[in-house]
Amino acid sequence: MKAKDPELFNSEYRKQLATLDPRQVAEDLGSDAILLCWESFNVRCHRRRVAEWLEEKLGIVVPELGHERGESMPFSEQPSKWSGKPAVDVQLPMLF
Repeated sequence: MKAKDPELFNSEYRKQLATLDPRQVAEDLGSDAILLCWESFNVRCHRRRVAEWLEEKLGIVVPELGHERGESMPFSEQPSKWSGKPAVDVQLPMLF
C-alpha cells in the first residue's frame, strides 16, 4: 500500500487486518518470526501497525529488536516518512 496520507494508510491497513484471524496469523508466522520493514525505528509503518494489532488481539507483547517495548511510540503517534520529520533511529526488525 502506498497511501501517503497516514490516516488513509491506517484505515486501509486496519481493514485488511480485520479480515484476518490473529491467532492463525501468529501460528502461521511461528514463535521465532521477525517482522521486517525498511522504515527506521519509530517511523510509522506496517510493522508497528501489525505488532499493535497482534498485541491488542492476543494480549502479547511484540518487542522491537534492540529496544525496550516502552521505547516504541504508538503507531498513531509515529511520524510518517512523508511528514518531512527525520527518522529517529536506524532500521531495526521486530521480534515476537
